[in-house]
Amino acid sequence: MSCSRKPVLGSVIGGLPRQNRVNSRCRYVAYKMESIVLKHKATPLSGPSRQRGFTLVELLATITVLVILSSIAAASFSSTVNNNRIYSAQNEFVAYLALARSEAARRGLPVMLSATTPVTGNAFGGGWTVWVDTNGNGSFDSGEPLLRSHEALPSTILIGDGTTTSVAFNPTGFLAGAAVDIKLCARDPILASFDITIQANGLTDVADVAGYAGSTRSSCS
Repeated sequence: MSCSRKPVLGSVIGGLPRQNRVNSRCRYVAYKMESIVLKHKATPLSGPSRQRGFTLVELLATITVLVILSSIAAASFSSTVNNNRIYSAQNEFVAYLALARSEAARRGLPVMLSATTPVTGNAFGGGWTVWVDTNGNGSFDSGEPLLRSHEALPSTILIGDGTTTSVAFNPTGFLAGAAVDIKLCARDPILASFDITIQANGLTDVADVAGYAGSTRSSCS
C-alpha cells in the first residue's frame, strides 16, 4: 500500500472516501513506526556490563575495622556478664538470709545460715546452707531440718573473708549476737562489689562498692 494522498484516476473508489481511508492507514502506520523507534531509543542494546568489586586494600581495611569493633564489643560484653554474676550472687545470698530470718520467727527456733566449705578469704564461696538448729548448739546435727542449700559459686566470686562462717537468727528473727558485715566481691578488682550488713534486728543492708584498678584479689576487703 502506498501512502499517497492522490486519488486513483478513472476509478469510482478513487474519490474522497477512498483518500480518507488511505490517509488514516498511513497515520496509523506512521504512529506504530514512531512507537517502535522510541522504544528502541529508550532501551539500549544490552551488552556486557562492567561490575566493580573490592580491591585488596579496601578488603583489608574493612577486616581491620571489624576486628577492632569486635574486640571492643567482646570486652564490654564480658564485663557486663561478670557484673551480672556478681549482682546475682549478692541477690541470692541476701535472699537466703531473709529465708533464715523468716523461718526462725515462724518456727520459734534458731535458724542458721552457714558456709558449706569455708576457706580463708572466701568463707561462703563454696556454697551455704540454711538449717534449723533444733538443739541450739550451733552445729548441724543429724536429724535437724535442712531448709535449703546453695551450690558453690564460680571461683571468680568471693564472699566473706573467712572470719565469719555462719549467721544465726534466734526465734524472734533477730541476730543471735552483734551485727555482721560480709563483703561480696570479684577477684577482678575493677568489677563492682557489695558490702552486706546484717543488723542486730535481723534486717539486711546492701551497699554498692565501686571497682578500682589493681591486682587480683585473694579476699574481699
